[in-house]
Amino acid sequence: MKKVQKLALLVLLLLIGSDLCYAQGLPSMGGGGQMDGDTSAQNFRFVPIPYINYDRSLGFSIGAIPMAMYKVNPSDTVSPASISGLFGMYTSNESWFAMAFQMLFMKEDNWRFIGAAGLGSINFQFYLEAPVSSFIDYNTQADFLFLQAQRRIHKRIYGGVNMIWMDFSTRFGDIEQSQDVSLTGIGLVATLDTRDNVYYPYKGVFSNINYTSFPFLLDNRQESNKIEFDLTQYNAVANKRDVIAVRAYMGLGIGDLTFQQQFIVGQTDIRGYTQGKYRGNYLLAGQGEYRWNFGTRMSAVGFFGLATVFESINENADGEILPGIGAGFRYDVIEEYHMNAGMDLAFGKDDWGIYFRIGEAF
Repeated sequence: MKKVQKLALLVLLLLIGSDLCYAQGLPSMGGGGQMDGDTSAQNFRFVPIPYINYDRSLGFSIGAIPMAMYKVNPSDTVSPASISGLFGMYTSNESWFAMAFQMLFMKEDNWRFIGAAGLGSINFQFYLEAPVSSFIDYNTQADFLFLQAQRRIHKRIYGGVNMIWMDFSTRFGDIEQSQDVSLTGIGLVATLDTRDNVYYPYKGVFSNINYTSFPFLLDNRQESNKIEFDLTQYNAVANKRDVIAVRAYMGLGIGDLTFQQQFIVGQTDIRGYTQGKYRGNYLLAGQGEYRWNFGTRMSAVGFFGLATVFESINENADGEILPGIGAGFRYDVIEEYHMNAGMDLAFGKDDWGIYFRIGEAF
């Protein structure tokens, strides 16, 4: 079920650079994210960050994200800090979700590893135009495991493999149907990472191409493939104090996608949609964000973007232009790595949402 995947991938994207902290006022930083000329900083940082959120589907959410940042090898001055953590939440509509996640930068940033595992029970909804235009409530109980390994190929280009296993048990209350699906996927991933800092880039490009196959060979009931492409450009402005970030995203579903594999407009691409109304086999999105660093540990963001879906479960939604606009604030909770926490308020077409952030949206 896509909402469970979104909650899980919210942290996974955070880990691979799409959703994690950014800095202002730091000394000159190298590509690995450490301060030039300062290798004596404390190697280990632990922060138990509270999680509070609200959207129109899940209601109020409360939880915690205890996480640690550290160097696997303290003498490695090139690799960014690695991250280990837990994420747990409970919502006012009786949904719950828990996961453990791990990201490792090793061997002078020549190796990058990501791992995550979790489970949950999410009460969500989707929208049907016919026979009567209405939202259909459903519950999904899900377990998942995700692993990814990448090796530096040339300069700032990385390549690797990933594996994902997901088990869903979905019950559609209003139409009295159910769906039990187990999915196992293997894939290839390529990354271009020219950011001047992994955790708060002022300049550079971060781009990923991810191909995942769900073949019959891996005991999938239906054969399908997913291709995801993202490209983010960072530019320093205002005397290199602030940042303009621009992101493009494309998600393509090929073959016989299940309900749980469809793309949903919301979260990273794009904020302002929390009701699950727009979903389909293809998703296109683009957005821009201004990051205003006005204080030593305080900052704010303003953002605008557009998204659309194709091969939607609702014919009238195909190609519909969906705008999203909003603003938010940030507070630097770990000064050494400038890890931000904050909140965004975003508005979409007939929808809106409040988003708790560990770092930025992308």
